[in-house]
Amino acid sequence: MPFEPATDHRDGRVADERGIDLGVVRLDVKRLRPLKITRSARQAPPPDSGVVQLVAPLHGTMRAVWADRHSEVGVGDLYAHDIARFREITVPENGGREPFVMAAVTVPRPLLPFPDRQMDAVMGQELPATGAVGGLLNGFIRDLAEEKGTLRPSDGPRLGMILLDLIAAFLSTTIESGTGAAPEAPRQGLTLRIQAFIERHLHDPDLTPRMIAAAHHISLSYLHRLFQERGETVAAWIRSHRLRRARRDLADPVLMASPIHVIASRWGFSHSAAFSRAFRTAYGISPRDFRTRALLSDASSP
Repeated sequence: MPFEPATDHRDGRVADERGIDLGVVRLDVKRLRPLKITRSARQAPPPDSGVVQLVAPLHGTMRAVWADRHSEVGVGDLYAHDIARFREITVPENGGREPFVMAAVTVPRPLLPFPDRQMDAVMGQELPATGAVGGLLNGFIRDLAEEKGTLRPSDGPRLGMILLDLIAAFLSTTIESGTGAAPEAPRQGLTLRIQAFIERHLHDPDLTPRMIAAAHHISLSYLHRLFQERGETVAAWIRSHRLRRARRDLADPVLMASPIHVIASRWGFSHSAAFSRAFRTAYGISPRDFRTRALLSDASSP
């Protein structure tokens, strides 16, 4: 076992948990009694899990150690970490009051458009959920955590995409503002504006690096350099975000009558064959097979 839970409660239960499957992400609501979870010195760190977890305390506080960073996180904060460099989490005694309650959103790391050095800047520390984006994200997570089973199966993927976009926007804002441990250069703001421009024009088949550079009055080489500094290319960033939107629509029962080539075209893919190849490369399955599985899963859900 990679972790060693310790608790004084004789019944051995350290958490009650319920989860909500939101398609691209998952949200779990956990109620924790006072506990301490540690990775002992003799245990090797687990391999990279490929996910990032964003924690939003709903009641009480917790203390965490990630890598060499010590944090105390409470209501109104957000906390991002991964399991690979986790060291310790403590839920302190609270005088017999309600247990610590948190919502934890698990996000596949490839879906967050930031290179490792930028993610490291915000991991393992409390991130105040202030400002328009932080407040919106925290409120959205809280509303989902309080959901009482009224969501339809088709609502999950839509809400998951909204939540993913809010998380990406919050992390972008946090990195740009220098709230993290390693503030980025001022031109980070330009990169974020360019990414927002791309998001608004994903449907345009004429969206190209040259068009983007011209719209922002910068050279094409400078545009490529901005993205290369983040460990990616402009074309790959456009393609991955188009594929995310197409994948969402393919899984949506409301759009089941829309042919696959129409959905592909809606998100800027002019050629069906090229779309199918890109989709299979990204997700390991053809668009048609993915849609069939997603809709069958939706139909079989209660």
